[in-house]
Amino acid sequence: MISIMGSKSKNSDNQQQKLQQWCHHTWPELYRYVYYRVQNREEAEDVTQEAYVRVLKKFTSPDNLPPPGYLKTTALNLIRDGWRQQKTHGIQVPLEEVLLSCESGEDAIINENSIRELMRQLPEDQHRVLQLRIVDGYSRAETARRMEKSEDAVRGLQYRAVQAMRSLMVKQLEEVER
Repeated sequence: MISIMGSKSKNSDNQQQKLQQWCHHTWPELYRYVYYRVQNREEAEDVTQEAYVRVLKKFTSPDNLPPPGYLKTTALNLIRDGWRQQKTHGIQVPLEEVLLSCESGEDAIINENSIRELMRQLPEDQHRVLQLRIVDGYSRAETARRMEKSEDAVRGLQYRAVQAMRSLMVKQLEEVER
């Protein structure tokens, strides 16, 4: 019994060592490949790690790990998926970040007041969902509980509220530019 457990441990250590060697061997090349395409250190690290996660889910045995080209293809697909998502959804910037990027505190107050005024123009339920979700930072579940609605209803309401805010902001910008 003891010798069987000892051999399982050695076999497991051997497989883990093979996996570590493979990762150590392929990581630098894959990371350079990804970084060249995304030009952002954090994103390159995330994509590289995600590529390994996806490949290791598919190839469970350290005895048949794929070549570096397979890893590169997986990473490239992840990058393309990210680009598609950005193209479809745009790049989201948090409201706080926009307010903090203003040149002066006075500008921030004006922008914050402007946004609050636009929010007041929304129907009450849309105003409340934006207040709870975006301004106060509540989760969808907590917002649903507070509004006595389902999470799906909150998601749809939030979507409509954001669309309405976007329309109001575009309208306001058009008026300012005139």
